[in-house]
Amino acid sequence: MAFALAGPADLAAIVAIEARSFPFPWPPEFFLAEFGQPHSTTIVARPAVGEDHQIIGYLIFWTLFDEMHILNLAVHPSYRRRGVARQLFTEAIRRARSRGCQTAWLEVRPSNEAARQLYQSLGFQLLMTRKRYYDDTGEDALILTRQL
Repeated sequence: MAFALAGPADLAAIVAIEARSFPFPWPPEFFLAEFGQPHSTTIVARPAVGEDHQIIGYLIFWTLFDEMHILNLAVHPSYRRRGVARQLFTEAIRRARSRGCQTAWLEVRPSNEAARQLYQSLGFQLLMTRKRYYDDTGEDALILTRQL
């Protein structure tokens, strides 16, 4: 697996994965806004050398003071359940630690069982619930955290 920082040239591939991953995907302008923020990092994953070098997943996170906030993660449906998300997390945590981050946190829908299982396996624990957090459905958000 190869990782790189994403930029505007990667937008179409990221938006395509986003659209196949979520019922209410981020619009392209959300991704473009993240590319321009100094505290925001978007990492893309590609298959190993010798394979097609298309983007197969991405993870967006912020580093603010000593905290890492994971905003968005998706893996192309053809590459799910192969460890891509776990490897994206490992790379993102490595980068956040190098910037002095000590804690990571994220929001997840209670209905997203696959993501919840991944986050639990990565050591994230429930901190609190935010009621009616998601505008699209009114669903709560589980706030998960872990030490880096």
